[in-house]
Amino acid sequence: MRRSALDLAIIVVVALAANFAYLIASNGDFYYPDSFTYLAPARSVLHGQGFLNQTGEIDTLRTPGYPLLLALFGATTLPVIVLQHVLNAFLAVSLYLIVRQRNGSRLAAFVAAMLFALDTPTIHYANKVLTETTFTVLLFATFVLALGRPRPVLLGILNGIMVLVRPIAIVYFVVLALFFAVRRLSFRQIAIFVIASLLLPVGWGARNAAHTGVFTVSSIAGFNMLTYRAAGALAMEDNGDFRSDLRDEANGLIEDADDAIQRRLSIPDAQELPDAVRARDYSRYAWHVIARHPLGFIGLTVRGLLVNLFDSDWDSMQIVSLIYAPIVELTVGALPAIEFALAIIGIVLLWRTDRQMALLIALTVAYYLVISAGGEAESRFRVPLVPQIAIAAAAGVEAVRRGLTTAVR
Repeated sequence: MRRSALDLAIIVVVALAANFAYLIASNGDFYYPDSFTYLAPARSVLHGQGFLNQTGEIDTLRTPGYPLLLALFGATTLPVIVLQHVLNAFLAVSLYLIVRQRNGSRLAAFVAAMLFALDTPTIHYANKVLTETTFTVLLFATFVLALGRPRPVLLGILNGIMVLVRPIAIVYFVVLALFFAVRRLSFRQIAIFVIASLLLPVGWGARNAAHTGVFTVSSIAGFNMLTYRAAGALAMEDNGDFRSDLRDEANGLIEDADDAIQRRLSIPDAQELPDAVRARDYSRYAWHVIARHPLGFIGLTVRGLLVNLFDSDWDSMQIVSLIYAPIVELTVGALPAIEFALAIIGIVLLWRTDRQMALLIALTVAYYLVISAGGEAESRFRVPLVPQIAIAAAAGVEAVRRGLTTAVR
């Protein structure tokens, strides 16, 4: 008990020190290009105008989860950022407790917590007005509950809330339903979970349909399909600088898609259409492009997976560091690859000792890495998976320790 208390004290101190040192050193750099698309509907709600975007129109681009959290804090940035850093420390402690409970290894529990507490992208994006930290908490809570006693209604509602924070979770309920089937939960329990998972997203989609005539949880999917997936597939075939080619291809596809919409609807400017309507047509146009460029799309997906897995976001640490830049790049840049290698070893060990956890980690990591593996891929899409990867990597450290101990003996 005393050792665990000491471990937890160290974890709390390290996590809070790392997060708040970054907060102080960042000098108020709290915003990302996406940040203002969350703040606008939050401020609109506070003013009693409903969920409106920056131009005062019905917002179908963002879901209400994160803007409502911002509204709870008066859409004031600093309190939200402080909360996000505190949540990181809370997650580090939670990791220690969960791993210690299921694994029994003090080493594995401590390593998992420290890997999370010192993860560069996790700290960096907690310092932004973005959904990453909130979503990470919700996903980890869902992950832990899914491993425990079946609570289909609670898990379903929690999964629906995740979708309203980040629509990327839109079909994660299928992953969980598959996991529950492997666990041999009854058909009735799985059906209740699926229905509960769909309640909130379907309700929000119905709200959007009532206002725009398009049933959609978020218009972001349609825009991303055109500007990141279809454009990304073309950019991969250009064989030049990917980022530059992606911008050029995206601009070209938007012009082509707008022309097609204008001809079909006999309107002068497709940009004047509601986001939901335009996003629906963009998605259809994007799939036609992707169908004609399957190899580019496959290459884009592979590239996206690699970026999501191994992008270290080292430059965000360099901004607040006095250490020579190449040293920061080499050190921070190597960590994701080392952690991934340990995680693979850890999954093998967990498959022997805690098969349910191994399976759910593998399914969860695979789902979120693949669904975000497009032209938009970057380290932020790995952030919600850092707790699961840290658990697997910590199990890998435990496996290596056992191997070395056996070899010495």
